[in-house]
Amino acid sequence: MSVNLRVSVGGLRLTSPVMAAAGCGGFGHELARLGVLEHLGALVTPSISASSHPTQHRVRLTEAPSSLVLPTDWPTIGTDTMQPTRVPWEGEQGVPVVASLVGSTSGEFAQAAAGLRRRTLLRGVGGVEVNLACPDAGNKGIPFSYADFAATKVIARVREELPRNVPVLAKLSADVSDVVEIARGCVKSGAEAVVVTSPLRALSMTGVRLSLPARSAGLSGPALLPVTLRAVHDLAAAIRDGRLPPVAIVAVGGISNGHDAAQAMAAGASAVQLGTALIHDPGALRTFRDELVADLQALGLHDVQQLVGLVHR
Repeated sequence: MSVNLRVSVGGLRLTSPVMAAAGCGGFGHELARLGVLEHLGALVTPSISASSHPTQHRVRLTEAPSSLVLPTDWPTIGTDTMQPTRVPWEGEQGVPVVASLVGSTSGEFAQAAAGLRRRTLLRGVGGVEVNLACPDAGNKGIPFSYADFAATKVIARVREELPRNVPVLAKLSADVSDVVEIARGCVKSGAEAVVVTSPLRALSMTGVRLSLPARSAGLSGPALLPVTLRAVHDLAAAIRDGRLPPVAIVAVGGISNGHDAAQAMAAGASAVQLGTALIHDPGALRTFRDELVADLQALGLHDVQQLVGLVHR
């Protein structure tokens, strides 16, 4: 039995529900050399800001049980210096590209969106993911995703800078008291999709010393899967009950294989992103599709859309 894996995320049409999480597939060149880029439904770029931002960390990531701890202030590529042809290259490979935007104020996010539009003319850009896990310089460094007013302001500013045919994806954290409330504000401000969850706040130590600065570390990897499933489930339930406007949900955090993806989609996700799994083994993309298809066939489903939100029916 053949299975249709095509999905739509906020108007962005994908041939497969699997996306590379922000930065974990680079700009696609490495994945292309490994022959696995074609297995992606979409690729989310490394962090793009209004101006380039280096990092002072000598350690880029550390291992923890079933997870990785990584700095949340990765080096960024500035739209002021980005080559106009950098993003269109991915688009020419037949894989939709979602640009990941970061900033420390709502104004910086808006400048990044405007700079991306001017620099690339949005050629090859299928959508924009707004990383709301960034620390808010105007709110004591608390991530934008932790405060409804801060998150909605960023989304509104970014939405103003982009044409309506470029969907905006709001990347949220499940590490909040009510992710539905934050998502509701983002959708009302113009987000066509929500992505959950960004890395959870964490601390990495070697012996009795910090491996990464205490204010800028996040936990990712397989350990996050139950948290991600909970957030996706709660958002989908809120949509079903009318507490959240209809919006596409993208699951990220702990998705390691096609079986994990099937669980996330049954909980309500339209698509999933691979992060730590890609860092660990880019070749996993070759088996990801087969694992997802096997789960669909075992359920007697011929279209992946039939799987989305299955636990709510």
